[in-house]
Amino acid sequence: MENEFDVIIVGTGLTQSMTAAALAKAGLKVAHVDPNAYYGGDEAALTLDELATWAERHSSPDIADQVQRCTTYTAEYCSTLDVSHPKQYTISLSPSVIPAVGPFITSIIASGISRYCSFKLLGPVSIYHGGQFKNVPRGKEDVFRDQEIPLIEKRRLMRFLMFVAGDYESSAEFQGKEDTPFQEFLRQTFSLSEDISQSIIFALAYCSYADEPTASALSRVRSCLQSTGRYGPSPFIVAYYGGSGDLAQAFCRAAAVNGSVYVLGRRIANIASRDPSSETTGGGRRYALELDDFPEPLYASCLLSSQCHVPDHLRHHVAPISPEPSSGYIRLREVARGIVVLDSPLSLPAENDEEPQTTQSDSCIMVFPPGSVEGGSDMGAVHVLTAGPGTMCTPAGKCVIYLSTPLCDQKRSPKALLEPYLAAILSSVVPPPNILFQTFYTQHFPTETERTVPVYSEEDTYWTVPVLPADMSHAVDYAAQIAEKAFWKVTSSIRGSDAASLEVSNGFWIGAVNEVDVDEDLD
Repeated sequence: MENEFDVIIVGTGLTQSMTAAALAKAGLKVAHVDPNAYYGGDEAALTLDELATWAERHSSPDIADQVQRCTTYTAEYCSTLDVSHPKQYTISLSPSVIPAVGPFITSIIASGISRYCSFKLLGPVSIYHGGQFKNVPRGKEDVFRDQEIPLIEKRRLMRFLMFVAGDYESSAEFQGKEDTPFQEFLRQTFSLSEDISQSIIFALAYCSYADEPTASALSRVRSCLQSTGRYGPSPFIVAYYGGSGDLAQAFCRAAAVNGSVYVLGRRIANIASRDPSSETTGGGRRYALELDDFPEPLYASCLLSSQCHVPDHLRHHVAPISPEPSSGYIRLREVARGIVVLDSPLSLPAENDEEPQTTQSDSCIMVFPPGSVEGGSDMGAVHVLTAGPGTMCTPAGKCVIYLSTPLCDQKRSPKALLEPYLAAILSSVVPPPNILFQTFYTQHFPTETERTVPVYSEEDTYWTVPVLPADMSHAVDYAAQIAEKAFWKVTSSIRGSDAASLEVSNGFWIGAVNEVDVDEDLD
């Protein structure tokens, strides 16, 4: 086996997999390794029995005491009934939807993976208010058709939507209010009611808190508005077979087609920095990576990994890759998550009288604003994504729901925090479905203080990529932005000034074909 490469990428998360595919497409020699036996890392899609094993492994009380350099998990595992055909489920550890306009959808098309992936338009987005779910308007027509919104409120809402769709950054309404709590901005600047404001904050901007900064919230609202109508009434599409995990594997497949070498399921024994001029073994490569039960080290000029794979003796050599300050992503410290499998699909109300129930997507988003459910959180919102057989995530007649919310109250377990919302969902369906499987867990994210921040230079050759944020609606765009930055750092290091002359037709996808829509891949 060839063991000399331009770059070794450790971890097959979505960001690393996109980077590997782009580098391989540009002609670089890539080795992609992962200690896990499966693709996807924190974004993996697992069968139900694999998820049960994963939850049991992370239910150890020692997990929370580990050094938080990367994402760690503390799981509460329970299964109420035996589930038949567990391998027919694909459950996502990082459930997400894909904005129809943005850097990630561009990467799907330019990389060519859209040719062997399938997607479905997301169904309605509903917000919980007054003990029932109400569909959130998805465009001007829905706003004007909604009889429950007073005329004066419709005018204010349309003024806000036109404001966001325009060049609001230079407007007098926005100047000096970048860090103003979003709820306060909507009330003071546009005089919007609390009900309308909650729909905008939690079901259009997908904020976790009402007081998130206005700049980041408006950025996500604009993304939703720009995405609406490209493939249909929803601004989002959903990938088949577990979402992000299958997409990560698809990017890995594209990298392999272009010559990348893959090694999974082998623990990293050591990563050593070498003096390229002092040894002949390794062909002058800077790094040697040793794997358990592997015949010889892998050598590379550059390394790219997540923070948890960096050995202590190389930590001062590493340069983290960070998003742009204006990217609009909010980093949460801890997130409570739940995965629940039901024995029947959730029946949601149709968008309008002309759209029959049978045409509805079985993937939808439900939003619970803070304080909307007795016994729930008064601070953070809960976002729920459903998936079913329509996206090949479950067998026929079954449904999986994903719940997530910031863990604000350290005294409450994820199960205790999310169960009131699960009860509200189940009680909205007649007859209520039965729970076949459920697991609740806490996702712990690294903080800035846990990272070593060295002095960087143009000679950096070892980079780390950040963990994806707990953002159901725009995390994939974040991955694409980080992957592009990683791509240019590696190519500049390997090819020097020649990297600037690379022919780029679609973002950072070298030699990609002209972009075309993926309507033919939508079910």
